[in-house]
Amino acid sequence: MNVDSRSANIVINVLALCAALLSVVGTGYIINHAFQARRAEDDTAALTMNAIAGDLDSRRTLASCYVDGCPPLPRSEIIACAWRKIIAEGPESGEDDRTRLHAVCDPLSASEQEISENAKASLQRRIQARRAAARAEP
Repeated sequence: MNVDSRSANIVINVLALCAALLSVVGTGYIINHAFQARRAEDDTAALTMNAIAGDLDSRRTLASCYVDGCPPLPRSEIIACAWRKIIAEGPESGEDDRTRLHAVCDPLSASEQEISENAKASLQRRIQARRAAARAEP
């Protein structure tokens, strides 16, 4: 075996080792990203369930997420407006809640306002169903 083939073998082995290391690091990155995405979905599901159950802070957070975007939730001023209406109609709402209601809902077009009312009605049905289920539990 001559020196040139020996050098080529060393270079090939070093490149193969680098490729293997990159593969391990890339796999770790993908797995970590998948776990973070799953955790975000779980957090969002818990936030939504708490809001449906009546937790005012969860409702406020959820409404803000629909305005600002909190992955995995999409930005949706229409849904944010629906939540803001529910919050503002609640007995614990304050002046800040009404101010945020106007800030989110007033810029919406008439058709978007109508869609928001439908979304609010749908959310209220879910809230009422959750209350009924809670009352039925022993």
